[in-house]
Amino acid sequence: MTRAFVAEVEAAGRRLPVRACAYEDDPPVWLFPSIGEYPLYDNFAYGQMLNDELRMQQYAAAVAKHAPGRTVLDIGTGQDAVWALAAARAGAQHVWAMEVIPKSAQIARQVIEEAGYSDRVTVVEGLSTEISLPERVDLCVSEIIGTLGGSEGAGSVLRDARERLVKPDGLFIPHVSVTTVVGLDLGAVTAEPPAFPLFVLDYVGQVFNCLSRPFDLRLCLVGLQDNPARQDLAYLSGAAEVETLHFNGDLQPESTDAAQIHFGKAGRLHGLALGMRLWVDPDGTGDPLDSLIQPSSWTPVYAPLSQAGLPVREGDRFEFTWSTELSDDGVHPDYALTGTLHRRLGPPVPLRWSSGHHSSQFRKTPFYQALFPVE
Repeated sequence: MTRAFVAEVEAAGRRLPVRACAYEDDPPVWLFPSIGEYPLYDNFAYGQMLNDELRMQQYAAAVAKHAPGRTVLDIGTGQDAVWALAAARAGAQHVWAMEVIPKSAQIARQVIEEAGYSDRVTVVEGLSTEISLPERVDLCVSEIIGTLGGSEGAGSVLRDARERLVKPDGLFIPHVSVTTVVGLDLGAVTAEPPAFPLFVLDYVGQVFNCLSRPFDLRLCLVGLQDNPARQDLAYLSGAAEVETLHFNGDLQPESTDAAQIHFGKAGRLHGLALGMRLWVDPDGTGDPLDSLIQPSSWTPVYAPLSQAGLPVREGDRFEFTWSTELSDDGVHPDYALTGTLHRRLGPPVPLRWSSGHHSSQFRKTPFYQALFPVE
Protein backbone atom coordinates (compact mmCIF):
# COMPACT_ATOMS: atom_id res chain seq x y z
CA MET A 1 0.00 0.00 0.00
CA THR A 2 1.27 3.48 -0.89
CA ARG A 3 1.99 5.53 2.18
CA ALA A 4 -0.09 8.58 2.99
CA PHE A 5 0.95 11.87 1.42
CA VAL A 6 0.05 15.54 1.69
CA ALA A 7 -2.52 16.91 -0.74
CA GLU A 8 -4.58 20.09 -0.71
CA VAL A 9 -8.24 20.81 -0.17
CA GLU A 10 -9.94 23.97 -1.43
CA ALA A 11 -12.10 25.49 1.26
CA ALA A 12 -13.48 28.94 2.00
CA GLY A 13 -11.07 30.63 -0.39
CA ARG A 14 -8.02 28.81 0.98
CA ARG A 15 -5.94 25.83 -0.04
CA LEU A 16 -5.24 23.70 3.01
CA PRO A 17 -2.69 20.90 3.27
CA VAL A 18 -4.39 17.64 4.19
CA ARG A 19 -3.32 14.05 4.84
CA ALA A 20 -4.42 11.92 1.88
CA CYS A 21 -4.08 8.37 0.61
CA ALA A 22 -4.56 6.55 -2.69
CA TYR A 23 -7.94 4.82 -2.67
CA GLU A 24 -6.98 2.42 -5.44
CA ASP A 25 -4.41 0.87 -3.10
CA ASP A 26 -7.27 -0.38 -0.90
CA PRO A 27 -6.31 1.18 2.45
CA PRO A 28 -7.72 -0.94 5.31
CA VAL A 29 -9.55 2.02 6.86
CA TRP A 30 -9.98 5.55 5.59
CA LEU A 31 -11.79 8.75 6.49
CA PHE A 32 -14.96 10.34 5.15
CA PRO A 33 -16.62 13.46 6.60
CA SER A 34 -20.02 13.09 8.21
CA ILE A 35 -22.03 15.12 5.68
CA GLY A 36 -25.73 14.55 6.44
CA GLU A 37 -25.93 17.17 9.16
CA TYR A 38 -25.08 20.07 6.83
CA PRO A 39 -26.72 18.65 4.51
CA LEU A 40 -24.65 17.76 1.47
CA TYR A 41 -26.49 14.86 -0.09
CA ASP A 42 -25.68 14.15 -3.72
CA ASN A 43 -26.16 11.20 -6.08
CA PHE A 44 -23.35 9.29 -4.34
CA ALA A 45 -24.86 9.76 -0.89
CA TYR A 46 -28.39 8.93 -2.06
CA GLY A 47 -27.02 5.87 -3.83
CA GLN A 48 -25.36 4.65 -0.65
CA MET A 49 -28.69 4.88 1.16
CA LEU A 50 -30.62 3.09 -1.58
CA ASN A 51 -28.03 0.30 -1.68
CA ASP A 52 -28.28 -0.27 2.07
CA GLU A 53 -30.30 -3.50 1.97
CA LEU A 54 -30.94 -3.90 5.71
CA ARG A 55 -32.04 -0.29 6.07
CA MET A 56 -34.32 -0.47 3.03
CA GLN A 57 -35.89 -3.78 4.09
CA GLN A 58 -36.77 -2.62 7.58
CA TYR A 59 -38.15 0.75 6.46
CA ALA A 60 -40.13 -0.87 3.64
CA ALA A 61 -41.73 -3.40 5.99
CA ALA A 62 -42.65 -0.73 8.55
CA VAL A 63 -44.15 1.63 5.95
CA ALA A 64 -46.14 -1.19 4.34
CA LYS A 65 -47.52 -2.17 7.73
CA HIS A 66 -48.45 1.27 9.10
CA ALA A 67 -49.18 3.57 6.12
CA PRO A 68 -52.42 2.04 4.70
CA GLY A 69 -55.43 4.27 5.34
CA ARG A 70 -53.37 6.93 7.13
CA THR A 71 -52.18 10.44 6.33
CA VAL A 72 -48.38 10.50 6.24
CA LEU A 73 -45.59 13.02 6.63
CA ASP A 74 -42.20 12.10 5.12
CA ILE A 75 -39.49 14.41 6.53
CA GLY A 76 -36.39 14.55 4.35
CA THR A 77 -37.97 12.76 1.42
CA GLY A 78 -34.87 13.12 -0.77
CA GLN A 79 -34.71 13.31 -4.54
CA ASP A 80 -36.18 9.81 -4.97
CA ALA A 81 -39.11 10.32 -2.56
CA VAL A 82 -38.70 6.66 -1.65
CA TRP A 83 -40.88 6.45 1.45
CA ALA A 84 -43.42 9.00 0.27
CA LEU A 85 -44.06 6.83 -2.77
CA ALA A 86 -43.94 3.64 -0.71
CA ALA A 87 -46.60 5.03 1.61
CA ALA A 88 -48.79 6.07 -1.33
CA ARG A 89 -48.42 2.66 -2.96
CA ALA A 90 -49.27 1.00 0.35
CA GLY A 91 -52.60 2.86 0.45
CA ALA A 92 -51.96 6.05 2.41
CA GLN A 93 -54.74 8.62 2.12
CA HIS A 94 -52.30 11.46 1.45
CA VAL A 95 -48.57 12.01 1.86
CA TRP A 96 -46.76 15.26 2.60
CA ALA A 97 -43.15 14.93 1.43
CA MET A 98 -40.84 17.57 2.92
CA GLU A 99 -37.38 18.32 1.55
CA VAL A 100 -35.03 21.17 2.46
CA ILE A 101 -32.61 20.90 -0.50
CA PRO A 102 -34.24 22.76 -3.43
CA LYS A 103 -32.69 20.62 -6.17
CA SER A 104 -33.74 17.41 -4.41
CA ALA A 105 -37.27 18.75 -3.95
CA GLN A 106 -37.49 19.58 -7.66
CA ILE A 107 -36.33 16.11 -8.68
CA ALA A 108 -38.72 14.52 -6.17
CA ARG A 109 -41.69 16.30 -7.79
CA GLN A 110 -40.67 14.92 -11.18
CA VAL A 111 -40.21 11.40 -9.79
CA ILE A 112 -43.63 11.50 -8.10
CA GLU A 113 -45.33 12.81 -11.24
CA GLU A 114 -43.70 10.14 -13.41
CA ALA A 115 -44.85 7.49 -10.92
CA GLY A 116 -48.43 8.75 -11.22
CA TYR A 117 -48.93 9.84 -7.61
CA SER A 118 -49.03 13.64 -7.86
CA ASP A 119 -52.63 13.62 -6.65
CA ARG A 120 -51.72 11.81 -3.42
CA VAL A 121 -48.19 13.03 -2.69
CA THR A 122 -47.44 16.72 -2.16
CA VAL A 123 -43.83 17.89 -2.04
CA VAL A 124 -43.26 20.75 0.41
CA GLU A 125 -39.93 22.52 0.14
CA GLY A 126 -38.24 23.83 3.27
CA LEU A 127 -37.48 22.95 6.88
CA SER A 128 -40.18 20.96 8.65
CA THR A 129 -39.67 23.14 11.73
CA GLU A 130 -40.70 26.21 9.71
CA ILE A 131 -43.63 24.71 7.79
CA SER A 132 -47.25 24.10 8.80
CA LEU A 133 -49.66 21.56 7.30
CA PRO A 134 -53.39 21.93 6.69
CA GLU A 135 -53.92 18.92 8.96
CA ARG A 136 -52.09 16.85 11.52
CA VAL A 137 -51.00 13.51 10.15
CA ASP A 138 -51.34 9.96 11.46
CA LEU A 139 -47.82 8.78 10.65
CA CYS A 140 -44.41 10.43 10.33
CA VAL A 141 -41.60 8.71 8.41
CA SER A 142 -38.07 10.08 8.45
CA GLU A 143 -34.54 9.05 7.50
CA ILE A 144 -32.82 11.92 9.30
CA ILE A 145 -31.02 9.64 11.72
CA GLY A 146 -27.35 10.54 11.55
CA THR A 147 -24.05 8.74 11.88
CA LEU A 148 -24.66 9.44 15.55
CA GLY A 149 -28.31 8.97 16.47
CA GLY A 150 -29.26 12.64 16.70
CA SER A 151 -26.45 14.29 14.71
CA GLU A 152 -28.69 15.33 11.79
CA GLY A 153 -31.16 16.95 14.19
CA ALA A 154 -33.60 14.05 14.52
CA GLY A 155 -34.26 14.78 18.20
CA SER A 156 -35.25 18.42 17.80
CA VAL A 157 -36.92 18.04 14.39
CA LEU A 158 -39.10 15.10 15.37
CA ARG A 159 -39.96 16.64 18.74
CA ASP A 160 -41.27 19.65 16.83
CA ALA A 161 -43.19 17.31 14.50
CA ARG A 162 -44.75 15.60 17.53
CA GLU A 163 -45.84 18.94 18.95
CA ARG A 164 -47.19 20.54 15.75
CA LEU A 165 -47.53 18.20 12.78
CA VAL A 166 -48.49 14.73 14.05
CA LYS A 167 -51.67 13.75 15.89
CA PRO A 168 -51.24 13.04 19.62
CA ASP A 169 -51.74 9.31 18.98
CA GLY A 170 -49.76 9.35 15.74
CA LEU A 171 -46.88 6.99 15.00
CA PHE A 172 -43.25 7.59 14.07
CA ILE A 173 -40.98 5.52 11.85
CA PRO A 174 -38.28 4.91 13.11
CA HIS A 175 -39.05 3.97 16.70
CA VAL A 176 -35.89 4.35 18.84
CA SER A 177 -32.25 5.20 18.22
CA VAL A 178 -29.23 5.02 20.50
CA THR A 179 -25.63 6.07 19.96
CA THR A 180 -23.09 3.32 20.66
CA VAL A 181 -19.51 3.57 21.93
CA VAL A 182 -16.70 0.99 21.51
CA GLY A 183 -13.00 1.15 22.38
CA LEU A 184 -10.83 1.15 19.26
CA ASP A 185 -7.27 0.00 18.50
CA LEU A 186 -6.53 1.52 15.09
CA GLY A 187 -3.01 0.15 15.06
CA ALA A 188 -4.43 -3.37 14.90
CA VAL A 189 -5.81 -2.76 11.39
CA THR A 190 -3.61 -0.07 9.87
CA ALA A 191 0.08 0.74 10.12
CA GLU A 192 -0.58 4.45 9.56
CA PRO A 193 -3.19 6.89 10.87
CA PRO A 194 -6.18 6.93 8.48
CA ALA A 195 -6.38 9.58 5.78
CA PHE A 196 -8.71 10.89 3.07
CA PRO A 197 -8.76 9.26 -0.38
CA LEU A 198 -8.43 11.96 -3.00
CA PHE A 199 -12.05 11.71 -4.17
CA VAL A 200 -13.19 12.57 -0.62
CA LEU A 201 -11.43 15.94 -0.52
CA ASP A 202 -14.26 17.64 -2.40
CA TYR A 203 -16.67 16.63 0.40
CA VAL A 204 -14.26 17.98 3.01
CA GLY A 205 -14.18 21.28 1.17
CA GLN A 206 -17.97 21.39 0.89
CA VAL A 207 -18.38 20.90 4.66
CA PHE A 208 -15.88 23.70 5.31
CA ASN A 209 -17.68 25.93 2.83
CA CYS A 210 -20.95 25.46 4.71
CA LEU A 211 -19.37 27.44 7.57
CA SER A 212 -17.08 29.58 5.37
CA ARG A 213 -14.07 28.31 7.35
CA PRO A 214 -12.19 25.14 8.23
CA PHE A 215 -12.92 23.45 11.55
CA ASP A 216 -12.39 20.08 13.22
CA LEU A 217 -15.13 18.32 11.29
CA ARG A 218 -16.76 15.08 12.43
CA LEU A 219 -15.16 12.12 10.67
CA CYS A 220 -16.29 8.61 9.80
CA LEU A 221 -14.12 5.49 9.59
CA VAL A 222 -14.76 3.44 6.47
CA GLY A 223 -13.60 -0.17 6.30
CA LEU A 224 -14.63 -1.62 9.65
CA GLN A 225 -18.37 -2.24 9.64
CA ASP A 226 -18.37 -4.54 6.61
CA ASN A 227 -15.35 -6.56 7.73
CA PRO A 228 -15.87 -8.78 10.81
CA ALA A 229 -12.21 -9.78 10.84
CA ARG A 230 -11.14 -6.14 11.19
CA GLN A 231 -13.80 -5.58 13.85
CA ASP A 232 -12.36 -8.47 15.88
CA LEU A 233 -8.92 -6.89 15.66
CA ALA A 234 -9.89 -3.25 16.22
CA TYR A 235 -12.77 -3.34 18.70
CA LEU A 236 -11.39 -3.68 22.23
CA SER A 237 -14.66 -3.68 24.18
CA GLY A 238 -18.36 -4.27 24.07
CA ALA A 239 -20.64 -1.36 23.17
CA ALA A 240 -22.08 1.14 25.63
CA GLU A 241 -25.32 2.98 24.75
CA VAL A 242 -25.85 6.74 25.12
CA GLU A 243 -28.13 9.41 23.58
CA THR A 244 -31.34 7.37 23.56
CA LEU A 245 -34.07 8.96 21.42
CA HIS A 246 -37.62 7.57 21.85
CA PHE A 247 -39.44 8.91 18.80
CA ASN A 248 -42.75 7.35 19.86
CA GLY A 249 -42.33 8.37 23.49
CA ASP A 250 -40.84 11.15 25.59
CA LEU A 251 -38.34 12.57 23.12
CA GLN A 252 -35.49 14.48 24.77
CA PRO A 253 -32.80 15.62 22.31
CA GLU A 254 -30.63 17.01 25.11
CA SER A 255 -29.25 14.56 27.64
CA THR A 256 -26.37 13.55 29.87
CA ASP A 257 -25.49 9.86 30.17
CA ALA A 258 -23.05 8.09 32.48
CA ALA A 259 -21.62 4.97 30.86
CA GLN A 260 -18.61 2.68 30.77
CA ILE A 261 -16.94 0.19 28.49
CA HIS A 262 -14.97 -2.84 29.66
CA PHE A 263 -11.97 -4.03 27.68
CA GLY A 264 -12.14 -7.67 26.71
CA LYS A 265 -8.57 -7.99 25.46
CA ALA A 266 -5.19 -6.30 25.45
CA GLY A 267 -4.38 -3.58 22.93
CA ARG A 268 -3.78 0.13 22.53
CA LEU A 269 -6.69 2.53 22.92
CA HIS A 270 -6.43 5.17 20.19
CA GLY A 271 -10.01 6.34 20.44
CA LEU A 272 -13.63 5.31 20.19
CA ALA A 273 -15.77 4.03 17.35
CA LEU A 274 -19.18 5.68 17.66
CA GLY A 275 -22.13 4.06 15.97
CA MET A 276 -25.90 3.89 16.04
CA ARG A 277 -28.52 1.25 16.81
CA LEU A 278 -31.94 1.86 15.28
CA TRP A 279 -35.24 0.09 15.92
CA VAL A 280 -37.39 1.00 12.91
CA ASP A 281 -40.88 -0.46 13.46
CA PRO A 282 -43.02 1.60 15.89
CA ASP A 283 -44.29 -1.70 17.32
CA GLY A 284 -40.79 -2.14 18.73
CA THR A 285 -40.42 -5.51 17.02
CA GLY A 286 -37.39 -6.86 15.19
CA ASP A 287 -33.67 -6.58 15.70
CA PRO A 288 -32.05 -3.15 15.51
CA LEU A 289 -29.87 -1.93 12.69
CA ASP A 290 -26.35 -1.62 14.11
CA SER A 291 -23.88 0.57 12.23
CA LEU A 292 -20.84 -0.65 14.18
CA ILE A 293 -21.11 -4.25 13.03
CA GLN A 294 -23.37 -4.31 9.95
CA PRO A 295 -22.69 -3.06 6.42
CA SER A 296 -24.60 0.21 6.37
CA SER A 297 -24.82 3.65 4.83
CA TRP A 298 -24.44 4.89 8.42
CA THR A 299 -20.67 4.75 8.96
CA PRO A 300 -19.00 4.74 12.41
CA VAL A 301 -17.64 8.05 13.66
CA TYR A 302 -14.10 8.21 15.04
CA ALA A 303 -13.51 9.96 18.36
CA PRO A 304 -9.70 10.23 18.71
CA LEU A 305 -8.32 10.10 22.26
CA SER A 306 -4.60 9.28 21.93
CA GLN A 307 -2.33 9.44 18.88
CA ALA A 308 0.14 6.90 20.25
CA GLY A 309 -2.51 4.70 21.85
CA LEU A 310 -2.84 3.92 25.55
CA PRO A 311 -2.06 0.33 26.53
CA VAL A 312 -5.04 -1.53 28.00
CA ARG A 313 -5.55 -5.06 29.25
CA GLU A 314 -8.50 -7.36 29.69
CA GLY A 315 -10.50 -6.16 32.69
CA ASP A 316 -9.58 -2.47 32.36
CA ARG A 317 -12.45 -0.03 31.95
CA PHE A 318 -13.25 3.44 30.68
CA GLU A 319 -15.88 5.35 32.66
CA PHE A 320 -17.27 8.45 30.99
CA THR A 321 -20.03 11.01 30.84
CA TRP A 322 -21.60 11.72 27.46
CA SER A 323 -23.44 14.99 26.94
CA THR A 324 -25.71 15.99 24.07
CA GLU A 325 -26.61 19.68 23.86
CA LEU A 326 -28.34 21.53 21.04
CA SER A 327 -26.09 24.01 19.30
CA ASP A 328 -27.11 27.62 18.88
CA ASP A 329 -29.03 26.75 15.70
CA GLY A 330 -31.54 24.92 17.92
CA VAL A 331 -31.49 21.83 15.71
CA HIS A 332 -28.11 20.10 15.53
CA PRO A 333 -26.45 18.76 18.67
CA ASP A 334 -22.97 19.33 20.01
CA TYR A 335 -21.40 16.29 21.66
CA ALA A 336 -18.88 16.02 24.48
CA LEU A 337 -17.35 13.13 26.36
CA THR A 338 -15.33 13.31 29.57
CA GLY A 339 -14.04 10.25 31.35
CA THR A 340 -11.28 8.30 33.07
CA LEU A 341 -9.43 5.23 31.87
CA HIS A 342 -8.94 2.86 34.81
CA ARG A 343 -6.14 0.33 34.36
CA ARG A 344 -4.93 -2.38 36.70
CA LEU A 345 -1.36 -1.54 35.69
CA GLY A 346 -0.89 2.20 35.80
CA PRO A 347 -2.56 5.31 37.16
CA PRO A 348 -5.97 6.52 35.96
CA VAL A 349 -5.86 8.58 32.76
CA PRO A 350 -8.35 11.43 32.19
CA LEU A 351 -9.64 11.58 28.62
CA ARG A 352 -11.99 13.88 26.76
CA TRP A 353 -13.43 14.43 23.30
CA SER A 354 -15.86 16.92 21.82
CA SER A 355 -17.51 17.44 18.45
CA GLY A 356 -19.56 20.52 17.67
CA HIS A 357 -21.82 20.90 14.67
CA HIS A 358 -20.21 24.20 13.77
CA SER A 359 -17.32 24.42 16.20
CA SER A 360 -14.85 27.29 15.96
CA GLN A 361 -11.87 25.05 16.76
CA PHE A 362 -9.45 23.95 14.05
CA ARG A 363 -6.38 21.75 14.56
CA LYS A 364 -7.04 21.78 18.29
CA THR A 365 -5.88 18.21 19.00
CA PRO A 366 -2.87 16.16 17.83
CA PHE A 367 -5.14 14.07 15.60
CA TYR A 368 -6.39 17.08 13.63
CA GLN A 369 -2.93 18.65 13.61
CA ALA A 370 -1.60 15.54 11.87
CA LEU A 371 -4.58 15.38 9.51
CA PHE A 372 -4.24 19.05 8.50
CA PRO A 373 -0.47 19.83 8.61
CA VAL A 374 0.73 23.39 9.03
CA GLU A 375 0.72 25.33 5.78
